[in-house]
Amino acid sequence: MSKLNFTKQPDLISPANQKHKANLLNDEEIKAIIIAVESAFMKLKNLYDKVTPIFDEYGFKAPSAGVIARDLSEKIETSIIQHCKTFNKGLKNADLSRSGERWEVKICKKSGLAINQSAIISGENYIVVNYKDTSTVSKIFVLWAAQDHFFSERKRNANIRYLLMSQAIGHIQEIYTTK
Repeated sequence: MSKLNFTKQPDLISPANQKHKANLLNDEEIKAIIIAVESAFMKLKNLYDKVTPIFDEYGFKAPSAGVIARDLSEKIETSIIQHCKTFNKGLKNADLSRSGERWEVKICKKSGLAINQSAIISGENYIVVNYKDTSTVSKIFVLWAAQDHFFSERKRNANIRYLLMSQAIGHIQEIYTTK
């Protein structure tokens, strides 16, 4: 896998959300997140390249890279903690902690953020990694202080909800996007 080319993006945190502007990720934290994501996705690409021919040899279609790497977000979280002194292992249901706030890493194919319909959303922060193809990172952003109304409505026959960017725009800090 060739080195990812990231370009720093301006944050989209609205002036009305001054609390989050004061807590925006600093350059060291952004770098730690980029290193963690890049490392995990490079390993995933190498693994996927090795297992795909085996599936082909036996006449099966290889599962997507996302299916193969169900624990990828946990690997990224561990790496963030290793590279960045301001992040720690989270308490209770939180995966990470920073300044006493709950954080989670979510990996979503293509764009945006999808969550389980049963998830309780109440102020946690998400580091969202979007990828395309089998393992190419396309975007990384932070959703600050997530609220239930940022997501699509719960539906009876669906188990997933999607981030409504128009509802959450003042709480999004774009970190990097590929060229």
